[in-house]
Amino acid sequence: MRSAMVAEGDLTARARIVAAALDRFAARGYEAATMREIAAHAGVSTALVTHHFGTKQALRERCDARVARFIAEKQGASAASDVLGEVLGTFGPYLARMLGDGGAASDALFTRLREIARASIDEGAANGWLRPSRDPEAQAAVLVLLGVAPLLLLDRLAVWAGGDAQAALARLAVPLAELYTDGLMTDDRLLAATGLVPADTVTQEA
Repeated sequence: MRSAMVAEGDLTARARIVAAALDRFAARGYEAATMREIAAHAGVSTALVTHHFGTKQALRERCDARVARFIAEKQGASAASDVLGEVLGTFGPYLARMLGDGGAASDALFTRLREIARASIDEGAANGWLRPSRDPEAQAAVLVLLGVAPLLLLDRLAVWAGGDAQAALARLAVPLAELYTDGLMTDDRLLAATGLVPADTVTQEA
């Protein structure tokens, strides 16, 4: 019985450490966050963090695995169009910071998010409520970009909104929804300026 209780306590401690690492990596970045800081945030000793995970890199990998598990769970339970929003809503600050840090792990996260966005595009186009791009792969990257960008600038946005980051994100929701729903331009000049589509073609398609 005693060994079972110890194992349960260890699992609880591991979960708290991972949660603390997700928070500290999101707030400070991978390089700046320290094992001591993560331990303090989790309410455990630095030695216990090292005992469970060994290195900060291993702890980062466990955080990424936690995100991956969440994605898999949502993909099994939610419509494809909902998954990206749920992932960003839960892990957005962490993902924004890790994507900005670069490296192979960041590349893998970005690829996974693009795959989620592309599945959303495919589902929306098939169901008739989403207009697919001429380049759906780039469209998926844009959806990730627009989802992550406010989180990359969250400190600046919080200042803009009077010190309240959540108020800033809530205020952005309307113009972003307008952009997605109604578009931004009232004519075809921007699309024609890409040089990929002649202006008269754009007008006819519109």
